[in-house]
Parts: sequence; C-alpha cells; structure tokens
Amino acid sequence: MEPGGTIEVRLAVLRLRPDGIVEIRFKHGLVTDVAGVEEVVTARRRICRSEPRRVMVVLAPDVDFELGTTTTDTAPMVADRTLAEATVATTALNGKLARMYYDYIKHPYPTSVHTTEEDAVAWLLQQT
Repeated sequence: MEPGGTIEVRLAVLRLRPDGIVEIRFKHGLVTDVAGVEEVVTARRRICRSEPRRVMVVLAPDVDFELGTTTTDTAPMVADRTLAEATVATTALNGKLARMYYDYIKHPYPTSVHTTEEDAVAWLLQQT
C-alpha cells in the first residue's frame, strides 16, 4: 500500500503515513470486541504487506471493550510485520488499561504508551 492509503473496518481506520508508520485510529462510541479486533489485525497485516512497520495505535477517549479483548493475544499474528508498537492513551484510564494489557501480554517487539501522538511518533522513529 502506498503512503496515504487507508483501510476502514468497523472499529478503526488504518492509514499508512508518509513517514512509514501504520496509524490505527479507533473510532469513538464503539465497544471493542474480539471479532472487531480480529478485523483490525487482518487490516493491519494487509496495510503492512510483508514489510515490518512501526505501528501507532490511537485509542478513542471513550474506549469501551468486552472483557475477552483484554486477554486476547494478537501479537503473534502481526509479529512478522511489526518493528514496534506505540499506543496513544487519550485519557488517564486509557493509559492504565494499555499498560495493564502490555504487562499482561508480552509482545515480541518493543511497546510503549504515550499521552500524545507526537511523543509516540518520536519514540517509534527511534525504534529499529
């Protein structure tokens, strides 16, 4: 996919940025469920093609989720296409949830949680 290309699924819009970062922006007002996460993972694999990429996940401020998503390990499905993953936690609660998720499920690539997209991008661009 060329930079600027997007894929929209039920829970999120995925975009390949000009700097090569895959941006996954979760939509407002939706409940994140396992089926929706699987759609995001499938789209993530498509947008990355076979090339490992830096990934920025932007959580919606009003994120809600089914409990099953907190124990679903999708990292093995994207490990071959991920250099690093930064989550942008748009609220204090989002930050706590993202950190708990990364503490509970160990990813085979570097992960981090940030409060701004600028910080997330800066961190991602340092990852090789």
